[in-house]
Amino acid sequence: MFVYIKHGDGEQFLTNTNCPVTLLLQHVRAKLGLPESDLVDLCDERGVLKLLFLLQQPQESASRQLTSRSTYTVCSINQALQTQTDNLEKARLKYLRALEDKRSSVETPSQTQATPQRGSLSMGKGKGKNVHMDIVDDEPQRRTVGRRSRN
Repeated sequence: MFVYIKHGDGEQFLTNTNCPVTLLLQHVRAKLGLPESDLVDLCDERGVLKLLFLLQQPQESASRQLTSRSTYTVCSINQALQTQTDNLEKARLKYLRALEDKRSSVETPSQTQATPQRGSLSMGKGKGKNVHMDIVDDEPQRRTVGRRSRN
C-alpha cells in the first residue's frame, strides 16, 4: 500500500505505508529536511488531521491509519497545539483513572450473596381471564402431570 504526500509548492512524493507510524513520520521529516524535534502530522484532502503523533501504540502499522492511494498533506504541529493536546491527553487519563477507581470501589455482583427473587408472571387468556404463575429464579419450573387446563 502507498499514499501520496504533498508538501511545499505543489510537490509530492510516494510513500509506502507498510511500516510503523513512527517510521513513516521519521521518513517524512527526513524527506523534507525537518529536525527530529519537530512534530509533523498528515491531513487528508478535507483538511482533517490524522493525529498520528498521538497514537497509543506508535508501532502500529501506518496502513491501518491511512487509506491506500490517498493524498495527504504534511502539517507541522506548533508548540501551542502540542501543549493543548498534551493537556487533553492528561485530562483523559485522569478521567479514565477516576472511572477505574469508581468501578473498583463498587461491589461486584459475585461478592453479594445471591438471593432468589420472586416474581409474578401474568398471562392474559381470552375474555378477561388471567393466569398467574409465581416464578422463583434459579429453580426449575414444575409441571403437573395429568391435570387438564380449563382454557
